[in-house]
Order: sequence, then C-alpha cells, then structure tokens
Amino acid sequence: MEKVSGCWSILDSFFDEETMSLHIKENIPILRKKWLPWNWKPVLDTKPFSTQEVKDLIDKIFKEVEHSPIWFLEIDRSLSKIVQLGPYRVVIVYPPLSDWLEITVAKPIKRLTIEDYNLDSEVLDLFKNSSKWILISWSPWSGKTTFAQAMVDLYLKENHIIKTVESPRDLLVSDSVVQYSFTYGTHDEVRDILLLSRPDYTVYDEIRNKPDFELYKDLRLTWIGLIWVIHATRPVDSIQRFLGTIEMWIIPQVIDTVIFIEKWQIQQIYQLQLVVKVPAWMTSEDLSRPVIVVSSFTSKQVEYEIYTFWEQIVVVPITEEMIAGSDNKSSMNEYAKHAIQLKLEKLLPCDFFLKVKWSKTLELYIPTWYKWRIIGKSWNVISQLEKSIGLSIHVNTFDDLPLADIPTQVRDNKNYFEILFPKEFINQTIPLLVDDSLIRVSTDNNAVATFKNKATIKTLQKKWFTIIDENKI
Repeated sequence: MEKVSGCWSILDSFFDEETMSLHIKENIPILRKKWLPWNWKPVLDTKPFSTQEVKDLIDKIFKEVEHSPIWFLEIDRSLSKIVQLGPYRVVIVYPPLSDWLEITVAKPIKRLTIEDYNLDSEVLDLFKNSSKWILISWSPWSGKTTFAQAMVDLYLKENHIIKTVESPRDLLVSDSVVQYSFTYGTHDEVRDILLLSRPDYTVYDEIRNKPDFELYKDLRLTWIGLIWVIHATRPVDSIQRFLGTIEMWIIPQVIDTVIFIEKWQIQQIYQLQLVVKVPAWMTSEDLSRPVIVVSSFTSKQVEYEIYTFWEQIVVVPITEEMIAGSDNKSSMNEYAKHAIQLKLEKLLPCDFFLKVKWSKTLELYIPTWYKWRIIGKSWNVISQLEKSIGLSIHVNTFDDLPLADIPTQVRDNKNYFEILFPKEFINQTIPLLVDDSLIRVSTDNNAVATFKNKATIKTLQKKWFTIIDENKI
C-alpha cells in the first residue's frame, strides 16, 4: 500500500495525504473531504474563496495542461470542463449551468497492490488463470478503481499487454499501459483499435450507457480479457444492468465473474453459468428453460437464478427453503404474481383478483358473467393457462371473495367522495369490490381514501362498495 502523491501542480498546495476531494464555489469557503471514503469528514476553510481566486486557479490549471504532454483536457463543453492533471480529476462548471462558478477536484489517497487484499490462493488463481471477463461493482468511493489498478499491476507482472478505456483517464497505471479516451474517439473507433491491436486485457472505467455495454459484448466475443468497472449497490445489480442492453442469454458468455468491492476489500465474488433446468421454485419438468445461475465463488452456493417467466425477465434470490422445496416462497410469489398479472391483463377483458398459493394453486376471481368464457369448451382455455405457468388454476367469481367487516364512514360531496377507515388502516392499500369492478384504494395519514374522478364517484354512489378480506383468501 502506498500513498498517492501530487504531480507538481498548483493543486498540490490544496491537498495533503488525507484529502480525497476539494469542493470550491466562488465566494464560499473551500470544503475538503478527508480520511477514508466510507468514513470521511468535511473540513471547511475559515474564509471564502473569492471569485477572482477561483478564476485565477482555473487559468493556472489550463496553463498546466497546455505545457504538459501527459495532462489532458478530457471533456471540453461550453459550460463544463473536465481536466486530468496526474492523479487529479478536475471538474469545472460555469453559470448558468451551475448557479455560481465551481470547481471539484478528486484525488485517490491510496494505491494498493494485489497483495494488500490478502487473497487466498484459490481467488488469486481465479484472477490470474480462470476468469477473463470481470465486472468490478459497488457505489462511488468504494475502491473499485483502486482494485482495477491492482489487477492491472498483477497482469503487468506477467508481461501482459494492457490497455484502458476511460473518460477521464484517471487510472494510475504504468507508462507501459496505453490509455484511451472517448473524448478524442468514438466507441466505434476505440472498438476497431482494440480489435485490431488485440491486447491481452482491456480495463474500462466505467460502464454507463448502452454503447458501453455493446462495446463490452463485442470485445468479449473476440476473447479479449476484460476488467470493467460498473456502479451497483449489490453484486446482482451489476448483472441486472446488462438486462435489456444486450441479449439475456449472451450475458453468461460475456461475464463470468462479478467482484463486489466495499471499503477497499472484496466482499463477494459471483460466477455466472447458463444451464437448462427447471427453476428452483417450479416442479414440472415441462417448465425447464435456459437459466442463468449466479453462484458465490467462496461458498459454491447458488444465490440467484435469472430466466424468462411469461415474457418477463425475473431475477430470483435462491434461499435454502426454495432449494429444499419448502412452501416458504414469498419472494418468488411476488415475481410469479406480477408476471401472471401482466399476462392475464392481456387475456381477460374484465377486472380480476389473483392469489398465488404455494400448494401449486392459483386462485382466480372474476365476474360471474365471464366465468364460463375463460373456462372455455372442455376447459381448453384454462388448460392452456395452467400449462404455461405450471400452476393449477381454480376459477372463482367475485361472489366467492371473502368480505371484511370493517366499520367505515362516508363523506359524499359534489366534487369528491371520501371513505373514512379506522386508524389502523393509515397509509394502506385496500381492495374494494364495486359491482363487477375491482378498485384498489390508498389511504392517507388520516386513514381516508379520497375519490375525485366523477365517473368513479357516480359508480360508488349508485353501486356502493364492499371491502375484500385478502387475509382469508
């Protein structure tokens, strides 16, 4: 582990070994963030930094860029500039984009080697020999870029050819590493360069938009080793960010390892595999499908399954109860219910009430007039639905719904209709049955549900309402 020093810049005078960022706004005292990123404290100067001082500092920064072949104006827009001065990343914003002229300067305060992470031999072998397509994830200031730099140093020791893609270029790497920037080249240009030059590894800091994901896929499918940084609050979220940007079944082919960094330490390592199987919560072999299995590298346990369920992509956390076949599957209940709800909304021209039971039964409540239409001749409609979802469907009518005995009051006004519930129903969603219609109402801090739609008010006045007791279904 080593401290990151300055670079003979005017900015050196504003930083010490404990300062990780500098926040300057004209006529406001300078704010410095000190100590560790996950436990920083603000330190405020005693006097304001004047408008002229801010302008003078910006002028000196630009002059330093002009006289240095290795410092860059990374992004040059009319009202914002991003400059890279050695370890310093400088963001300058001008009015009217910001209310006042401001400068933000960030600098890493530590540089770690791979040895500083105290990795066991199995994990080290994974990084050096087995895994070639790595995502490094978590929130800002967690140490993702620091770990990426340590990985670069690890591969350089084995004489691999390393190139980086950054905007701005703020990775602290050896001079033998080539650093590219999208400021001076398009995604297509950078992709063509990388495909033709064929480095052993490409480090990308960081993935943000769809072209980034497409570039990742293109490079991976040519077998270039990848180490890419991505923001995510959970390891599985970094995988989910790929859903919808590239084809789902390509994901295990372009990501084999996800590393979750927190407080500059590895907290979790996931590995991905595509298999054809019956998802953990299902039982019928007829429901087997391609499933992305996400497993913990350290425990070897499956933690998530990703697959399509009725045209929806679901990411399902796998618990011990689900693997053992227990009926305690409330998390999957919500996934299944949501997907079935969307499917039935397309199929049914009427309101309906749905309850998924883990005795493998779906309780469906519909208006009486529609019951025999959905059952169909010889139960063919229901049979097709049951085959699609792997659940037995029990068709009921709204008359079969259990009703709740809840004392309510009503305030009926020309412009609104209010239902006053007991205080224990504050900020709750309550299902109401109004003739053949199902309405879910939300109560406020006073346990009052208010209706302002004239058609709804007229229906309530004419048909009245009953309250459904969901707990008894």
